[in-house]
Amino acid sequence: MDGVDFDEGGAPRSILVVEDNVLMRKLFVRCLEEGGYAVVEAESALDVIDMMRESPPDLVVMDIVMPGLSGVELIKQIRADVDLRGVKVVAVTNLATPADKRRLADAGFDGHVSKPIKPKEFLTSIAGFIEPTGPA
Repeated sequence: MDGVDFDEGGAPRSILVVEDNVLMRKLFVRCLEEGGYAVVEAESALDVIDMMRESPPDLVVMDIVMPGLSGVELIKQIRADVDLRGVKVVAVTNLATPADKRRLADAGFDGHVSKPIKPKEFLTSIAGFIEPTGPA
């Protein structure tokens, strides 16, 4: 598949999608799966750390405004965890002002994708955050 990176074993790169809105989550998952990625879903930020420890993803795509634990609170936990701090995390959110983007970068996000998403542009953006692996 064009544009999709595979790990050294030939498996598709894995992405964890953290989004409380079921329709948005299904849209993200469908786009990413159609792009050739292996996708795991989480509807709440509360179990994400355990999920990441059990099966570390190549990338986390998450909403910011979620009940219980916000994306900003979750990224702080990820960056504080020695085993998880290297995982790239991208915010997908309506918070799109320059001040919002600075706040997200300062919190530890590797990047930002604005909602509403356009599937092709979303896939292109996501591909830019996953480093190629295996033989060049």
